[in-house]
Amino acid sequence: MKKIFFIILFSILSYSNLTYAGVIVVKANPDKGFYVPYLLKTSKKTLDAKYLIVESNNTGNEGTTRAMITAAKRSLNHVYGNTIAKKLNYPLLMPVIPFASVDMEEDLKETLPNPWDKWKYYFTQLDSDSLKIDDRKYKRFDLQLIAMIDDARERLLKENNQSIEDKVIMIGYASSSVFAARFTFLHPERVAVAVGGSIGGLLPVPTNEINGTKLMYPIGSYDYENITGKKFNLEEYKKTPQFYWQGTKDKSNSFNGFIVGRNTDGKDLTDEEYEVVKKLFVNDLPFDAKKVSLKTNTIIWENSQKYINQIVANVKFESPKGLRHTEGGPGISPKINKKLKNKSVEFIKESLN
Repeated sequence: MKKIFFIILFSILSYSNLTYAGVIVVKANPDKGFYVPYLLKTSKKTLDAKYLIVESNNTGNEGTTRAMITAAKRSLNHVYGNTIAKKLNYPLLMPVIPFASVDMEEDLKETLPNPWDKWKYYFTQLDSDSLKIDDRKYKRFDLQLIAMIDDARERLLKENNQSIEDKVIMIGYASSSVFAARFTFLHPERVAVAVGGSIGGLLPVPTNEINGTKLMYPIGSYDYENITGKKFNLEEYKKTPQFYWQGTKDKSNSFNGFIVGRNTDGKDLTDEEYEVVKKLFVNDLPFDAKKVSLKTNTIIWENSQKYINQIVANVKFESPKGLRHTEGGPGISPKINKKLKNKSVEFIKESLN
């Protein structure tokens, strides 16, 4: 009886000392390689998890770092990654990556004398400009995320005696799905499986060129070594299961909108990248208007699938009939049907077995 009492007492004390039961904000830690904070969401149900789910923040331009943290925390219970994490009982990590913030304008005032220049760095989609910036705080958020992942794994091991795999589950919806796909393209060796919805049509194609046209990042791997300092590992990429979907009524994409200093139709793309997409992905449909049509967006989506399927067999696609984009803006729960959510969960389970 006394032995049973001490076992019960030990269990109670263990849970009362549990650091990670809810959402915590982990402050930036330059010594560990990350210069912005991240959120870590866990519960008692995630104690047996072996994998970490990661979804980038999609909170828009919130001004200061404090405002971005608040927006990210507010969105955390509604993002697609949270839905998947709850179904699988896995912890969820969300980096708080800036986008055209007031802090960034101040930090880079010597590098970017024109305040409008901050808009060309689409950090939350890992566009090519964002990977080439040289400022220490804003440099290579893909590598900063890896540092956050390793920090979270270390914390969970120390606090919960929980061993988390070094490969994560990348999840995304809309902008964060673009981040997930591009992070997986850049670091397939750190991704166990990736799932993204409402991805905007254009995906990285794991090749240097198509029909003699060079595919620079984020369209392909032609300049991958120049950006990352290592060669693209196609074999590792082939081993990383991925599932992406785009609704047949979803015309959202990352090309819309005017950005000073860029082609008016290429918010996420440089002028050179824009011309490659126009040449290879739109089948001569109009790609000059500020708003890319649903028809053009659909063709881009279909061509992305075609080019990728010609090279690898590990990337799966789906085009849910009649599905539109989320309503209400970033951070609002996307209207994803139950069948699609369950299919995403099953894909992850099968990929991890």
